[in-house]
Amino acid sequence: MLACVRSIEPSQLLRVCCVLIVAGVFVISGVSKITGNGQEGSMVARYLNSVETVRALGYAEIALALWMLSFRMPRLSVGIAAGALLGFTVLIGVELNREKPLPCGCLQATPGIQDPHAIRRGLWGSIGRNGVLVSLSVVAIMLATDPRSRSKDA
Repeated sequence: MLACVRSIEPSQLLRVCCVLIVAGVFVISGVSKITGNGQEGSMVARYLNSVETVRALGYAEIALALWMLSFRMPRLSVGIAAGALLGFTVLIGVELNREKPLPCGCLQATPGIQDPHAIRRGLWGSIGRNGVLVSLSVVAIMLATDPRSRSKDA
């Protein structure tokens, strides 16, 4: 097993780690949405208007994570994930500008938080987390090898 890991190029190992982290967050977020853990009274529920739509988004996040983990069309799958993260970040930014913002509810249960300052701190944390995940996505995209560029001798 260790010999197998040693034979992998460091750049490809880094790419796999980046994909694993981003896909893992999508799985956790998707499961949270499907189970309804902390979704009532969340920003996601506000924008999607129904529990069924929130659950559908959860299933879509898990499907995207599985696609990323299949390493089929890696640039496209991770690029879509980065786009989704940027879209979520825009929604979080819109929520930050509301007089009474709601917690994101993407990765953790946040029912009962009423203090707007605490909610805003959490939203800023979500923006920071999304920034890190988008950065990891960009690294994974840049390190993805194009099968057409491989030499036929290799």
